[in-house]
Amino acid sequence: MEEKTLKINEPWSKLKKFLIDIVDIIAFLVFIVWLFLAVKIFVIAPVIVRWHSMLPNYNEWEYIFIDKFYYKFDGGIKRWNVVVVMPKTSDVSFLKRVAWLPWDTITIKSWSVFLCKKEDKWLTYNNYDVNDDKFYKDEWLVCKQLKEPYIKWKTIHLHGYPEKIHTEAKCWIDKFVLKKWQYLVFGDDRMYSTDSRCCFVWYCSWSGSTYYISKDEIIWKVRGLKF
Repeated sequence: MEEKTLKINEPWSKLKKFLIDIVDIIAFLVFIVWLFLAVKIFVIAPVIVRWHSMLPNYNEWEYIFIDKFYYKFDGGIKRWNVVVVMPKTSDVSFLKRVAWLPWDTITIKSWSVFLCKKEDKWLTYNNYDVNDDKFYKDEWLVCKQLKEPYIKWKTIHLHGYPEKIHTEAKCWIDKFVLKKWQYLVFGDDRMYSTDSRCCFVWYCSWSGSTYYISKDEIIWKVRGLKF
């Protein structure tokens, strides 16, 4: 004789399943929001470029992604990195490019930047750091023009014609000697950039202001993605 199974459909069973599904969805959404906030606060986040000192590579009001954490472990700050810095002498942050590293000696001559080193130690630099066809003597140093591939022509919006970006000394400082954990950062649009050349202000004072920044003043690193 075939046995029959008695099925009891409780009125609240469907409601119970629906409520469980709702709780699962809410929990998933909370997790996604928490994960998004954690990434935004501690790892990577979009920011808006507020000034034009990085033209033509970064435009004003353009969104870029900044790395808040990982860059401290992926080799740190390297030559040509774009970073956000907060100098101790300033209450605002700056988007700039790191091109001069600890122990570098830099001079600005003829609208160009030269990297200087003792003649017998020059070969310790990599070939991509310098251009060998332009150099000069500066006391006991040999200075060679630094190749800066990010320096380009830009279009002047008011007139519509291209202009070559060049580097000029500011605040009567044309030579920079860096020590351990000291970096120089300039804007890509050298003629209209407030940067290390003038201590991030209108002039370098004798009390407190410095042209270099330390590693702990580099607060974020810019990743390549922008929109």
